[in-house]
Amino acid sequence: MRVCLVARRFYESNTHMQQFARALANRGDTVDVLAVRRPGLPAYENCDGVNVYRIQFRLANEGSHLFYLFKVCQFVLKAMFRVGACHFRTPYDVVHVQSVPDVLVFSAIIPKLFHTPVILDLRDLVPELTVSKFDVHENSLIAKSFRFIEKCSATFANHVIVANPIWYERVVKRSADRSKCTMIWYSPDPSVFRHRAAAPNGRRFVMMYPGTLSWHQGVDIAVRALPKIKAAIPEAELHIYAEGSARESLAELAQRLNLGASVRFFDFIPTEALVDRMAQCDLALVPKRASDRFGNEAASTKIPEFMAVGVPVVASRTEIERRFFNESELCYFRSEDEDDLVRAVLSVHDDAALRERYSNNAARKIRDSGDESRQQYLRLVDTLVERNATRPRQCLP
Repeated sequence: MRVCLVARRFYESNTHMQQFARALANRGDTVDVLAVRRPGLPAYENCDGVNVYRIQFRLANEGSHLFYLFKVCQFVLKAMFRVGACHFRTPYDVVHVQSVPDVLVFSAIIPKLFHTPVILDLRDLVPELTVSKFDVHENSLIAKSFRFIEKCSATFANHVIVANPIWYERVVKRSADRSKCTMIWYSPDPSVFRHRAAAPNGRRFVMMYPGTLSWHQGVDIAVRALPKIKAAIPEAELHIYAEGSARESLAELAQRLNLGASVRFFDFIPTEALVDRMAQCDLALVPKRASDRFGNEAASTKIPEFMAVGVPVVASRTEIERRFFNESELCYFRSEDEDDLVRAVLSVHDDAALRERYSNNAARKIRDSGDESRQQYLRLVDTLVERNATRPRQCLP
């Protein structure tokens, strides 16, 4: 089977796409990925049996909205021509497109004309993301426009994958029939995210946040709480492995609080190297803002990844996390409450038995969920291909 996966993201740090691509490649399928390219990385690379084509340079922070829109349109067109050309040479059996943006699904128009099934993977809901990122009202013209685009994109696709149950119900209500939607929860690839011996940190107590630096992620809350944490744990440090528009303001905040080397920012490193750093930290922080609708509903991929590695997690109490994890598996704090974040960190730091209980319960949760998300995805791909097998391979009239 030949499968094409398209995402305007960096493949080497997109663990969501990696798990699907590897699952296909591991069973013997030919997998092509079209992604964006960081400076210093090759235009083509075979990663664990996956053909990764980086068809456009992308910066972590793309500046103005107009420049961002221009680059998005450019990527959609490049992907459309590349997918079409590859399909004419050797037809794909499935094309899987991951948002953002939703319109990227139309890059599969050539295979679609030949009845090749197309999957739209709504990793993030663009209307909710837009409201959060640009601080516009959910009934504004721009939000309504993105909901219309979402519906058009879902209609074009043969099947829609949604990342969590809250968003699944919303997509079913406004954009796609339930019969063509599947909710697939992110579960870390056990061949990558596995428990490993941690290198000693010496006298340091290292807290870690990896991910993106956006307002809804609430990393500034962790930075503001750090002086109070250090008052009780002088050796505490916050290591931030992340890119995004808020990085500069966070660095300025740390400077104003005189935190010095206690807050350290790290540039991009590939997933495999990041997992080693995760295993070496003492505590994971996920301080999302529950008052922000997107932050309250967007499931963190880092929580299950830290759990798989064996690191205890302190996370804000959001609606989506409460649906997946109970209080025996991680330590919750009241979202946007610096003092409660301090309390949670100190409770985990001071109680070795509690740390072990969180780690063991979380590891069991991830182990029990096991390979289900990847198997669910493979079954979906196979079902779409089987349904398509009875159709003739000619272009639509």
